Amino acid sequence: MRSVGLTAVLLLSVSSAHAATLTIRAQGVQPDRSMVYAGICDTSFDEATCPYKDRGRATSGTVELRIRNVKPGSYAIAVFHDVNGNGKLDRSFIGLPNEPYGFSNDVGRRGPPNFEAARIVVTEPATTVVIPIR
Repeated sequence: MRSVGLTAVLLLSVSSAHAATLTIRAQGVQPDRSMVYAGICDTSFDEATCPYKDRGRATSGTVELRIRNVKPGSYAIAVFHDVNGNGKLDRSFIGLPNEPYGFSNDVGRRGPPNFEAARIVVTEPATTVVIPIR
């Protein structure tokens, strides 16, 4: 019985040892009372494929989001400033974003974002990514 408890403790310590803290610095944020949202995606920019998400209060300049316990690996990050506070990225009638947004590696400025070009590598113990939003 004692070995089962010890095994469980060892397994828990091993799983938490393979985790990183991902810091996202969204730059160019305008101050208001709304939020900045981030999705950390592993296979596409579809929200369902984003195992990690975070949000923070929009303040002037840079908003820093810190996501803990991220499994090391390759991800692409999407960030947007929800200016009107409705919890989603608003789009024009032709599908273009109406609110400030950005992607890792600053992709998607001249067309749809390329997921593979936006990939970054998250490593232990910590990774920081700067994303300009416009």
